[in-house]
Amino acid sequence: MMRKSLLLALPLVLAACGEAQTEPEPTAVSAEAVEGAKVLVDANGLGPAGAVPFRFGAARADVDAAIGDALGIAVAKSRNEECGAGPMDFSQFGPLQIAYMDGELRGWFLREGEDVATSDGVQPGTTTFAGLQLEKQVRELDTTLEGEFEYTTADYGTITGFAEDGERVTALQAGISCFFR
Repeated sequence: MMRKSLLLALPLVLAACGEAQTEPEPTAVSAEAVEGAKVLVDANGLGPAGAVPFRFGAARADVDAAIGDALGIAVAKSRNEECGAGPMDFSQFGPLQIAYMDGELRGWFLREGEDVATSDGVQPGTTTFAGLQLEKQVRELDTTLEGEFEYTTADYGTITGFAEDGERVTALQAGISCFFR
């Protein structure tokens, strides 16, 4: 009798273990990413969700104030004198790094994290590379940076990204960057 009970319980135990180990599947482009974002980035700039975005060339003080208010976190500032385009200043807000030259917005870099997505629903960590390829025009780049690609946005701009493992989009970037290739 006990042997029959164990045999009946075994499939239930295995099913429960399988369910506990599964993670939510990453998605391709997602309207939920846009709806849940406090800040949206695009090929030409960034800004708080629901507001007119700041375009490249906007003043650092204005951008930092608006992004800090939208995300509710303090800015961490840094500088790199050795970028290929020239000295750059950076403002870091969680997963979002904003690049400035001469006090003007010049680019952004987004890693996996919450509260920030592209205006067309791409979000590092939740967007699959295969899904992005199905929904957008994607071109893999032959550079020294692992998994680098670029895609055409809904408004025909270009955003560069990274999928180091070939499966998930791990970072996105637009504008001037400080990558060494």
